[in-house]
Amino acid sequence: MDVQEVLKWADELVFTKTGKHLSSLQETILTGVWSSQKYGEIAETCNCTENHVKKVASEIWQLFSATLDEDVNKSNFKATLDRMDFSNNISSFWKDVSIGSMNVCTETSYPPKNSQNSPPTQTSNENNTQQKLDLRDAPDIKTFYNCTSQLTTLENAIAHQNCRLLTITGMSGTGKSAIARHLIPQIQTHFDRIIWRSLRTSPPLETTLKNLIQFLSNQNPPFASYQGEVGVLPENIDTQLEILIESLHTHRCLIILDDVQYILNSGQLAGYYKPGYENYGTLFKMIGDFPHHSCLILNSWEPPLDILTFTDDRSAVCLLQLTGLGEAATEILREKGLLDEEKWPELINLYQGNPLWLKLVAQTINNLFDGKVAQYLSCQPVFLSDELTLILQQHYQRLSEIEKQAIALLANETEPISRTQLIAKYQGNQADLLKAIQSLERRGTIDKISCESETVFTMQPALKQYILSYFSSG
Repeated sequence: MDVQEVLKWADELVFTKTGKHLSSLQETILTGVWSSQKYGEIAETCNCTENHVKKVASEIWQLFSATLDEDVNKSNFKATLDRMDFSNNISSFWKDVSIGSMNVCTETSYPPKNSQNSPPTQTSNENNTQQKLDLRDAPDIKTFYNCTSQLTTLENAIAHQNCRLLTITGMSGTGKSAIARHLIPQIQTHFDRIIWRSLRTSPPLETTLKNLIQFLSNQNPPFASYQGEVGVLPENIDTQLEILIESLHTHRCLIILDDVQYILNSGQLAGYYKPGYENYGTLFKMIGDFPHHSCLILNSWEPPLDILTFTDDRSAVCLLQLTGLGEAATEILREKGLLDEEKWPELINLYQGNPLWLKLVAQTINNLFDGKVAQYLSCQPVFLSDELTLILQQHYQRLSEIEKQAIALLANETEPISRTQLIAKYQGNQADLLKAIQSLERRGTIDKISCESETVFTMQPALKQYILSYFSSG
């Protein structure tokens, strides 16, 4: 048994038990354990903590143990499956699994190359009008806080204005994945195929293309026109891109790529790709440029630079930058049972209405301040929990050196500061500073306020506190 057979069997098992397919992280854990990797090595690959990997792995082992009626763990996982015969399970794996009225598809495997003894069979999708849906990487639908207007705007852009490429950006916790997840039920009747994939593990474009093509062209005639052997997906990326675009023409498809920031580089201005990932830009440009009735949604901390090259306001390319909830954030504080309601606006402003950040600080206020917001706000400097500090640190570490210099200038200002004032305070090249300000704005780490005389800039108070603490401790 090889690792691909294991992943097929595990995916079928998890889907049968939970109604959801293996996530990208679960697949990476199983692949890593099969290859004798340590949890720490897997965590580094996935850009997450070792404890999180251990927690997810523990859930997998528990499910396997219950199914196989014997103890399965990291140490004996491979040996256990090696001595057991799962051929019957795997032979029936690639099929559609019906859940309610929605048809949930697993990925389609390509048949092996032609042989004289076993010619390939072809299946037709002409009579299959059921919708194909794969949300294995999508988050669960949770409480959504008063973003009806944004949902309506997105629904109109995609369903009625034929938006081909939609990018949703914002700092972590602003609700990018949540709004995309809540959007699906409102627009799913407009699409034949819907697939959600996370780029958290930084898969190369080849992996992403194969994954998308296998799902979107499920049960279509094989790609004999692209390669002489029936059912074989060409290895050439340009040809794969052609096949994907053809799929977007053949069916109306909705593709959501989450966590796009993981293919973008740290230590540079916003939007530059990691080395070796530049070809993702070709994918995004083709989907935005070529006419079709499908849609690609990108969720990211920052927009890839390719997205910003679409300058025609009438083009089918949209960019939405999420900020905070504003007054609607009071629902979060009320749910958490916080006191001193008159102080809530100050707390919301401190965290810019960021839903995740407010939930984290609410836990801190309940645990350390008995739910009293006034007592928390009386702490000077503002107390940042370890959980929130870690999140802010991740954003700060992505910045280029010139951005760090610019944000340090902003952090030391008590009032919003104009571009002219910033230039006067900065000792380096003026053009570099302006590029840094533009990049920080694209990341959502600073805010631009238009005034009558001159535009001014400020930064999020919580991030400012982190920056000041960072430099004071350094």
